[in-house]
Amino acid sequence: MGIKDLLRFMKPYVESVHIKKYAGKRVGIDAYSWLHKGAYSCSMELCLNLEGDKKLQYLNYFMHRINLLRHYKITPVVVFDGGNLPCKSRTEDERHRRRKTNRDQAMLKLKEGNVAGAVELFQRAVSVTPSMAHQLIQILKSENIEFVVAPYEADAQLAYLSSLEEEKSGIVAVISEDSDLLAYGCPAVFFKMDSHGNGQEVELDRVFSSATLVPSFRHFNQDLFTGMCVLAGCDFLPSVPGIGIAKAYNLVSKYRNLDRVLSILKFEKGDQVPEDYTKSFKEAVAVFHHARMYGKTIYP
Repeated sequence: MGIKDLLRFMKPYVESVHIKKYAGKRVGIDAYSWLHKGAYSCSMELCLNLEGDKKLQYLNYFMHRINLLRHYKITPVVVFDGGNLPCKSRTEDERHRRRKTNRDQAMLKLKEGNVAGAVELFQRAVSVTPSMAHQLIQILKSENIEFVVAPYEADAQLAYLSSLEEEKSGIVAVISEDSDLLAYGCPAVFFKMDSHGNGQEVELDRVFSSATLVPSFRHFNQDLFTGMCVLAGCDFLPSVPGIGIAKAYNLVSKYRNLDRVLSILKFEKGDQVPEDYTKSFKEAVAVFHHARMYGKTIYP
């Protein structure tokens, strides 16, 4: 999920902060990010559809963090994924295949009596279902928490909300585990938030303006940054063999023109570059820049 190795590559720009930094502000929540993390604690119960309260622990996980934000006078705005993007079907199919494989292996471990081994595999197999999202939405409604179901990717909706003034339902930061938010252009993304509100933050203004940190992005703009992310491989387009985040950065930093980068890539990699790669690359970049989102549909 996200741009492979992007956060590791950008480690100099990652700052340890506490969520109380956003006291009095509106902050967006990538709903499925917290749902996935919450589901780990009850993965076996969810995968086997067992009865009992433990199966609903993911809801407790989510609402604990919502209440933590409210404790610090932060207004949470929860955004859910909507429909699947056609250009992401290959990624979704691969994830489904991996989950099924892990579930099958978990069942074997369970039959062998290796519960700990089974739970570890169930954690890799668990998926967030529309029913789980629906249950959470009912709680959010009862708690009067703002939320919206995006047309497609929650990331795009969160990026749009990040572009608005707070007075117009905008948000100042996004809490997520998905580095795609940076490729979408979210100005501030808060990663790895723990149960106490500690986490790691990346601010794009700092990324583009720093004169001392390495790697330097001073000669980048959002278009070049997004292009670098797509080049390194994303959910919408796998990378060309041998092109990771470091190589993608070097190419974009050197040429500062995405068409030129694509030409150089074709020259250097030859037949390793798929025939339709340039077209697919531009379509993937367009997803980040021109995704469909909703305007004023936040409940309540």
